[in-house]
Amino acid sequence: MSEQLALAKISRHARRYAAAIFATGTLAGSHVASAEQAQAYLLFEIAAASDPSGTAEKLRSTSLGNCLQVVIGSFARDVIVHLACDERGGGQVGTSYLNQAVLELSRVNGVAQSTVLMVRRVAQ
Repeated sequence: MSEQLALAKISRHARRYAAAIFATGTLAGSHVASAEQAQAYLLFEIAAASDPSGTAEKLRSTSLGNCLQVVIGSFARDVIVHLACDERGGGQVGTSYLNQAVLELSRVNGVAQSTVLMVRRVAQ
């Protein structure tokens, strides 16, 4: 039963932020994209025992190699992050740097749960 409640809570959060992500998609798309780039919107739920603003700062300042992240906003114990990764190399666009960055951000101290809301590839 607790698993069903957790899934319902994720769905509530995802619906609540869908409008925010749609609205910010225009802003995120207005920057100049590299030749091969993977982008994602991530929702992080902050643990009850953690400081939400401190954890948001850790999410913002974590070094991610070929990726850049921007904290778009936060509400109560949720933080939305836009992540863009340079995926050049190997002749084929992939998401290996994006996958590594999502795992790294999910391991930030204070993050209780992470949800990938949207992934897209951008090529010029």
